[in-house]
Amino acid sequence: MPDSEKHSKVVEIKKYQNRRYYDTTNSQHISLEKIHKLICQGYEVRVIDAKSEEDITPRILMQILLEYEPLKVDFFSPSLLSQVIRLNDLVLKDFYETYFSKALRAFVSSKDQFDRLFRQSQSLPFNHANSGKRESHNPFAAWMSMNPFASSDSSPTKQVSDLGQEMEDLKQQVTELQELLKKKTD
Repeated sequence: MPDSEKHSKVVEIKKYQNRRYYDTTNSQHISLEKIHKLICQGYEVRVIDAKSEEDITPRILMQILLEYEPLKVDFFSPSLLSQVIRLNDLVLKDFYETYFSKALRAFVSSKDQFDRLFRQSQSLPFNHANSGKRESHNPFAAWMSMNPFASSDSSPTKQVSDLGQEMEDLKQQVTELQELLKKKTD
């Protein structure tokens, strides 16, 4: 497939009465098996009946599913398939638009959110998000930086050195107070 077509990702196909398919996007005859491969590669296909100009993409996709992906058909129980056959078209369309498509979108959204959170969690204790290197000085620094009681503008290492400085200042103040007290008592 030409590089220019990989950018559009939509392949227009005409189906003729003799069961032949013609890829109008790339100007070549194409087999049903090749259409299946294009779909697996991420291309969108649109199949038009050459005589009636009707969009028959759903029928061709179902045919591909039955011929090349028969195990996926087993995901649907016989009772579900029977109910789909029995249902009125309007009821089925309403069900699809109201429940199935929303449930599928919610599933994909949840999966994407989980993937994002999982990737973020991989960088918490041991990996720097930017460098991908392991932290050697303190493996808990990332968790410690999330401490709500810690100052938000300082790192844990800086907090420890600040604490040491405060201790030295306090020692000096205690010494000065002791000297002052000694002078007052003398």
